[in-house]
Amino acid sequence: MRVSLGPCQFDWGKHALKDFYLKMAFETAVDILYIGEIVCSKRQSLTPEELLDLARQLEPSGKEIVFSTLGLVMNAAEEDLLYRLAAAAATGGWWLEANDMGGIAVGEGRPMVAGPHITTYNPETIAFLRRVGVKRVVFPIELSASSMAQIIRRLTAEEMEMEVFAYGKLPLTFSARCYTARAFRYSKANCQFKCGDHADGMVMRTQDGTDFLTINGTQTMSYRRYNLIDVTDQLAAMGIGVVRLSPQSQGMKEIIQVWLDRLQGLLSGVEALRRLTELNGGEPFCNGYFFGRPGHDFFVNDNDRI
Repeated sequence: MRVSLGPCQFDWGKHALKDFYLKMAFETAVDILYIGEIVCSKRQSLTPEELLDLARQLEPSGKEIVFSTLGLVMNAAEEDLLYRLAAAAATGGWWLEANDMGGIAVGEGRPMVAGPHITTYNPETIAFLRRVGVKRVVFPIELSASSMAQIIRRLTAEEMEMEVFAYGKLPLTFSARCYTARAFRYSKANCQFKCGDHADGMVMRTQDGTDFLTINGTQTMSYRRYNLIDVTDQLAAMGIGVVRLSPQSQGMKEIIQVWLDRLQGLLSGVEALRRLTELNGGEPFCNGYFFGRPGHDFFVNDNDRI
């Protein structure tokens, strides 16, 4: 399996974002880099033209580069942004990751990735996506292993690469409302870019103080990080070709290396999980969706929850 580094879901600012992807390109052995804003057009710190320049800087690394689109396109300005992003990707022959069906329409006929926010729940949908240019599908994050395996088994002989979100805070929903701005009593129109103050999102707690979700602008995410490091053999047997790691502000190089060592057989699943737990500050992970269970739980197999 190959390893991809997904689009950054947080607001790190233009310079930090560029530095991050340059380091990941030239200082790690990750195979695929997804670049572009997927959460909120207001914090599009890198314009499509600047993303084009960044892609050109990343290209000598030999990494596959994909331009990612917004997960929710809501107005004419964002539609225009979508067209500009698609044009920038086409300039260098780079693929487009569509996270909204508007992106599929704009990129039709060109090589694309159907992102995890496209509801690819059956082989019929995949067949349609193949006809309009999609070459790789990222399964929706809520699908179980059995559901994904059934879909893959029912695919035709035509090639379609399958990717799974394998590490990071789960992107659960998008909204027209900015939750981070609301938390500080600002309107979305006058958000003061408060999400930029929270490099890995803002923790949302229940009334009794339990950590529950992560708020990231217009996006709701899991509090725990999703982690499939100990089921990589099962993923490979299912026919998954790419595992996606989602960027976080600290320790990303080390996290990538643990995944690469695990996929190369240099680490057991138990040891890889132990190392990732250390890098996660001892905080527990989640993987419940993979086992068809509540998403916030973590299972070492179908029966044992920790």
